[in-house]
Amino acid sequence: MDYSNQSVSALFRGPLRSTPQGWVVLACAFVYAVLGLMFVFFEIAPPLGKSIGAAIAICISWPLVVFVMFVKQGIPSFAPSWLGAAYLGLVSVMPVLYPLYRKLV
Repeated sequence: MDYSNQSVSALFRGPLRSTPQGWVVLACAFVYAVLGLMFVFFEIAPPLGKSIGAAIAICISWPLVVFVMFVKQGIPSFAPSWLGAAYLGLVSVMPVLYPLYRKLV
């Protein structure tokens, strides 16, 4: 089905819930929401010396970035792809991997 001319709700009902890439997007949103709530309510110090404000900004914005990558990668048909899911999984952990890489190198 061509989702390029469909509403966003059709995208949420269809490929976001039924493809491996969509599962990664939903898991990323869930994990970042839980992390953001932990930073806010329990005042847990963010890893790698980041401030709480920066960590919350990443927790809010990064799932949106992953969703945009999902749309960019899958348009127009959003065919299921485990390779695409692995790519989105890598994109979803970049806010942790990149600073860790910079700190280690």
